[in-house]
Amino acid sequence: MTWFFVRHGQSTYNLENKFTGWHNPSLSELGVKQASETAKKLSEYNIDIIYTSNLARAKETAEIIIKNHPNAPKNIISDELLNERNYGDWSGKNKEQVKGEIGDDNFLKVRRGWDSPPKNGESLKDTASRVKNWVDELKKKHDNNENVLIVSHGNTIRAISVILEINTKENIHEFELQTGEIFIV
Repeated sequence: MTWFFVRHGQSTYNLENKFTGWHNPSLSELGVKQASETAKKLSEYNIDIIYTSNLARAKETAEIIIKNHPNAPKNIISDELLNERNYGDWSGKNKEQVKGEIGDDNFLKVRRGWDSPPKNGESLKDTASRVKNWVDELKKKHDNNENVLIVSHGNTIRAISVILEINTKENIHEFELQTGEIFIV
């Protein structure tokens, strides 16, 4: 099985430099363009099945990919386990404002670290725990010849990369996908 991870296109919160978490903004104009460009990049591959989170920005990205990809299935399977990391009290807040309030070191520890959650939110470790059963089930459901597209979120994909042993909890702070970017495993 080949896994095609796509981070959703830019959302309106990304544009405004806000923590999104489980808030549900739509794609920005740039995000729509990114999703179309992603579809073109994926067009050289057959896509057998598409999974997304339950959040609008991931679903919108997947729908644009389907519309612009010659060999993509028309249905999407959504699962809340693929939702973005819950940023708790940080959700909807400007990232620079939060950094100013808590300092650079604490900000990086929570934002890019493994075990530190924002208040009332999830750490990346918590996100990995939430999505691990989904990853295990996916491995059982699909054979080695299938191409699986997963449209999700930066932190969810980061957590899955640790589950799949591509990254470690010690180096995960160095791994980031930009909006609309593809990560093939």
